Amino acid sequence: MKKEDALRLFSLNNFAIEADLRRIAHEYDLDIGRKSEGPEQVEHDYYPQFPEQLRHEAAAMATHYTIFYCLENSIRQLVAQRLEEAHGSQWWDAAVPNTVRTNAEKNKKKELSTGVTPRSDELIDYSNFGELSEIIKTNWNIFGDMFRDIRGLEKVLGNLNTLRAPIAHCKSLAEDEVVRLHLSLRDWFRQME
Repeated sequence: MKKEDALRLFSLNNFAIEADLRRIAHEYDLDIGRKSEGPEQVEHDYYPQFPEQLRHEAAAMATHYTIFYCLENSIRQLVAQRLEEAHGSQWWDAAVPNTVRTNAEKNKKKELSTGVTPRSDELIDYSNFGELSEIIKTNWNIFGDMFRDIRGLEKVLGNLNTLRAPIAHCKSLAEDEVVRLHLSLRDWFRQME
């Protein structure tokens, strides 16, 4: 395993441990000094209006979101870097499946029409987790040397995509799914050669 992959695994494992600590603290209503510091005024003014149970669930889910944020964006960076090395600056048009490109363009236009600040200038940032998987599989000749097996990778990415839904849609993960998230994350790094 490459040094940077080992470092990523180390960091993401630490996020997983932090998630377990927060879950245990929440479950037993313990203060373990893991409260995040933030804009206290907003918290003081608005958060108390939400039910306490929701606030605890949100705190417990924050670490799972952080893990997925890091994972999904690191996959985007990996895809962009590898494809740019292979195809140059026009890699998006040269190597990304048509359906993924079309959907990303549609997502970007939809976002622009709302008047909010665009999330990115890069179309890959408008692709979802499942689409990133399709990009890798379509370009297996470029990614195959860094992963052990395409079917194994598909399974791991499929599990992660399934686990992503409750996190992205603000629903709590069941305890078994938290374990599955941590195992799937480790499986992702294990797939790397």
